[in-house]
Amino acid sequence: MGQAKRIEWVDIVKYVCIIMVMLSHLETRTEIWSAFYTPFFLSAFFFAAGYVYKPNNSFGVFLDKKIRQLFMPWLVFSVFDIVLSQIITFNEHDSLLEELKWNFLQIRGQGDQIWFVAALFVAFIPFYFFIRFYESKPQKINGGGYCNKCVVAIALAWLLSFSSILYTRLVPADIFPWNTTSLPWHIEYMFQAMFYMVLGYMFRHNMEAEFDKYNTLKLRIVALLAYLVLVFVPFFGKVKVPMVGDILYHYLTVVVGIATLILIAKEIKANRYINYVGQNTLIYFALHGKALSVIQTLLKKFAVGFYSAVLNNVALSSVFCLGLSLVLSVILIVPTYIINRWFPFIVGRKSIKIEK
Repeated sequence: MGQAKRIEWVDIVKYVCIIMVMLSHLETRTEIWSAFYTPFFLSAFFFAAGYVYKPNNSFGVFLDKKIRQLFMPWLVFSVFDIVLSQIITFNEHDSLLEELKWNFLQIRGQGDQIWFVAALFVAFIPFYFFIRFYESKPQKINGGGYCNKCVVAIALAWLLSFSSILYTRLVPADIFPWNTTSLPWHIEYMFQAMFYMVLGYMFRHNMEAEFDKYNTLKLRIVALLAYLVLVFVPFFGKVKVPMVGDILYHYLTVVVGIATLILIAKEIKANRYINYVGQNTLIYFALHGKALSVIQTLLKKFAVGFYSAVLNNVALSSVFCLGLSLVLSVILIVPTYIINRWFPFIVGRKSIKIEK
C-alpha cells in the first residue's frame, strides 16, 4: 500500500515547532524568544498528534504501532546518545549505569533523554481509551436534540489536565528523593498532553470546517496580536496573579497560540525542505542535542570572541540563535535521510516518500 497523503499545514506546524525546540536548547536563546514560543511549541505537537489520529484499531494493534513508532525510537536514540556521550563528550557526565538508570526512569529534569517522545508515548495510552469511550457514546441525549458531545469531551479532558497541574503546584517538591513533583514516565504530565491531543482530534472532526470559513487576513492579524499581548504584557509588566488565575491564563495563551499558528500555517505554501523537516520531527528531536553541543563547542574554540559578543548582546543573540537553528535544520537533513533510507525501522517506518 502507498503511503498516506500528508496534510501540509500539519507538517508546517511541526516544522515551526521543531525549530523552536532547537532554539530553546541553544545557549544564545533570550528570555524574549522563550516567552514567545514556550506556550505553544510543545503543546502544538500534541495537538497535531491528536489531529492525525485515526481510532480504527484494537488496543493491541494500536499499542504495537506506538511501540514501533515512539517507544523503540526513544529507546534506540536515547541509549545511543548516552553511550556516545560516554565516548565523545563536551560536557560533564555521570557514569554510564547512572545515566541509563535515570533515562529508564524518565523523571522530568533528571537525565530524561528525549523526554518528549517518551511523554507522547505515555499520553497516547489514556488518549486511546478516552477517544474510544467518546466514539462509543450516542449522539442524542434524553432531553432531545443533539448534544455537542465534543464540548463535554473537551471539558472532561481539561478537568483531568487541570487536576494534573494542581498536583504539580500543590504537592511539596521534596516529597520524592529527586526533589520535584515529577513522576516516572511523565505520568503527572500525561493528562496535560492528552488535553491538547483531544483538542486536535475534536478540531478535525467537529471544528475545522467552520474554522476555515473565518480564516481571513484580518483574523490572522488579530489572533497574532492577541497572542503577543497575552504573552508579553505579563512578561514585561511582571504581572502576578493568583494560582488558579495563572493556570487559566496559561491555558488561554496556549490555545490562542496554537490557533494562531494553525491560521497562519493553513495559508503558507510549503516547500520540500519545510515538508521534509516537518515530517521528520522525531528524528530531529533525537539528534539536534548532540549536533548543538558540537557546534557550540566549535564556536567556543574557534570563534570565542564573536561568540562571546553574541551571547552578551540581546539583539544579536536573538538573530543569531534563530539563524543557527535554521542552519542546523538543514545540516540534520543528512543524518535524517540516512536513517530514512537505510534504517527506517528505527523510527517504525518501512520507507518514506517526500511528496512535492
